[in-house]
Amino acid sequence: MDIPTIIEQLKNLNLETFPKAEILSLIRQVGEVGYDVVTFHKGKSVMRARPNYNGERFEKKSNYSFKPQEYNKTYQRASTPNQTMFYATTIPEKLKPGELNNMRVIGVTETIPMLRDKTKSGYQKVSFGRWYVQEDIHLLAIVQKDKYADESSYTKELAEGYKKFIEKTPQDITERSLAFTSFLADEFSKDDIRGDYDYMISALFSELVTQQGLDGVLYPSVRVGGKGFNIAITPEATKKMGLYVAGECSIYQLKDHTVVGNDAIVKLNGTEEEFKLIDIERHEKECLAQLGVTSIDDLK
Repeated sequence: MDIPTIIEQLKNLNLETFPKAEILSLIRQVGEVGYDVVTFHKGKSVMRARPNYNGERFEKKSNYSFKPQEYNKTYQRASTPNQTMFYATTIPEKLKPGELNNMRVIGVTETIPMLRDKTKSGYQKVSFGRWYVQEDIHLLAIVQKDKYADESSYTKELAEGYKKFIEKTPQDITERSLAFTSFLADEFSKDDIRGDYDYMISALFSELVTQQGLDGVLYPSVRVGGKGFNIAITPEATKKMGLYVAGECSIYQLKDHTVVGNDAIVKLNGTEEEFKLIDIERHEKECLAQLGVTSIDDLK
């Protein structure tokens, strides 16, 4: 079956019926396609964010890692009910002036729906874990997306590098590669999600990627308009990293204005399984004053 036919059949599937077998069958018929693989070397940092609810505090490394498989029941952008993944955010090593340079911004935007709706106000505590790579991590990059080409110099660099790479391959493989990777980019950049079934194609593709020996995938963050990046790696690949910083912060939002205040932090050596967060001076009044309010209740 040719690539256009495969893509058309994938697009025409009724995902609400969870057609897992059909998706896997079609992807496996794609054949030889060139992909871009990115390697994170020792010292590269990534950040994982998760919201705190009902006064909970996270003081175990596992709290900043992947969702335990027994609680992993749905499809997400790069994970299936059969395979949980470690999600984190990252930024390029070489940034140009004006480009997004804060992993926390990507993390909270990915994690807290309120921040994506500028008509809402509220308060949310969020925990962060900064991980550092200790051993090379190999990721398949999903970056051939035209609408993100100008959002990050790194996206542009990867896309241009990919095109130069596949231009060296036979024309039929070049055409197949461009067509299918463009389709994948569309799937990984879906924004209007009706249910977890809308993630099935990107999730099942990611599962197949890891079955071929790669550690996971790298893709632009939809939630920050492609200005930052997400990674999703297997639980096994987390052994190639260490958790070196954990902390808590408070997010204060008044419609289209947001202020972040730091609440607690601890530096680690990368191996501790349990630890105690160290509270730091909170700046709640100052943060609220920046929004022109005096109480968190004013944000409700």
